[in-house]
Amino acid sequence: MNKKKETIVSWIWRKTHKEKLPPPYYCYYSLLTIISKPIRKWFSAVLIPTIPFSNLRVQCYRWCGYKIGKNTFIGMRCYLDDMCYDMIEIGNNVTISYGVFFACHGRKQGHNKLFIKDGAYIGMNSSIVARSSEGVVIGENAVVGACSLVNKSVADNSVVVGVPAREISKIR
Repeated sequence: MNKKKETIVSWIWRKTHKEKLPPPYYCYYSLLTIISKPIRKWFSAVLIPTIPFSNLRVQCYRWCGYKIGKNTFIGMRCYLDDMCYDMIEIGNNVTISYGVFFACHGRKQGHNKLFIKDGAYIGMNSSIVARSSEGVVIGENAVVGACSLVNKSVADNSVVVGVPAREISKIR
């Protein structure tokens, strides 16, 4: 068996369980990690989407660990997947409208990357779902129409709309 550094949580596990089972994997996290993870999840899923000022909202998302570029606007009531905050990357000069939903995982599926390149625009109430194994990339200066479901990558300088999103034109 691997000799890992014993934490307070694994010590408590050993003292409270009479069987000689090894403690589960999460016992090797620090106590600070175990306490801070639900707080960060609550903060990013419940509190931040209701903050009325975009600059403050973006800064709070950055504090939670999301990678967000400069001059980015994120509308109210947007949901950035709190289970895999390190797999969402948003470039510079991106506009994300009201109520956009980002998901990096699904049922019986691993975590996949979401990458939004510079200058992209995402219309209100759109859903961006990383379903494929390589993730989803929204290209530079791409436009996603309102209420669209994006589950595949979007090319640079293109306009996509619909459920599922289909390319309808190119931007010159």
